[in-house]
Amino acid sequence: MKKVFMLLASLAVVFAMASCGKDNKGGDDSLIDDKGGNAEENLHASLQGSDYYVLLMDGETFGKIEKKVKADIRFQDGADGAATRPLYIWNGYAGATTEGLNFYGVAGEYMSLAVTANAGWSGFGQNLKNTDPSWDKVKEINGDYYFHFCYKGVANVFHAFYVTVGEPAYRMTIGNGGEFNDNGTIFPAINPISNNGKFVANEWNEYEVKVSDMGLDFSSISGNDFNILCGLSGGVEGTTINLDAIFFYKK
Repeated sequence: MKKVFMLLASLAVVFAMASCGKDNKGGDDSLIDDKGGNAEENLHASLQGSDYYVLLMDGETFGKIEKKVKADIRFQDGADGAATRPLYIWNGYAGATTEGLNFYGVAGEYMSLAVTANAGWSGFGQNLKNTDPSWDKVKEINGDYYFHFCYKGVANVFHAFYVTVGEPAYRMTIGNGGEFNDNGTIFPAINPISNNGKFVANEWNEYEVKVSDMGLDFSSISGNDFNILCGLSGGVEGTTINLDAIFFYKK
């Protein structure tokens, strides 16, 4: 896999500050109270748990749960070899302009990648190296945890999304309109837990999977590094994957 660091120069686009205007297509601005209170009852249900392993979250929201964070594994930028948890673009993605609010309704950051022209295929991997302080902590993720993430996209577009411990991997299709076929490997479609299990185009859809249902043993991770989270979006130019609020936690 080719490790391309193009996005390190485009993080200002991928994680651009969203508009301060209220836009329910970009998130629900009631998910975190406007007064900035950290009381549990003022937080979205997904922020009222414990033992968070955070892969993607805006800084304002992160600050509200920081005392409950067991490991901050949000990806870093930096030169090749400098980051201990880099985001690798394997092929075919470029940073896309973010629009509206993120899932938690704050004017913050979320991840947006679009397939480039003549890509052929697209893929990314969020990597963790054994030199990162969170390496041993990640081994403690077990069946008591939930994997949480949010996706926003247009109708009839879907992506491959998977969690790994190197191998095996827990594979799923997110979005709607079909199941992702990666050269014969089918990624089963999963439904969001929001909107009564129905995907809503152009709005944030919330997903959760119990780690005990994934068939993954995080205590088995070894070697120099592994990709904990990966995505594929095919080769159609302009196909965009928007992600936010990615973490493991206990309820």
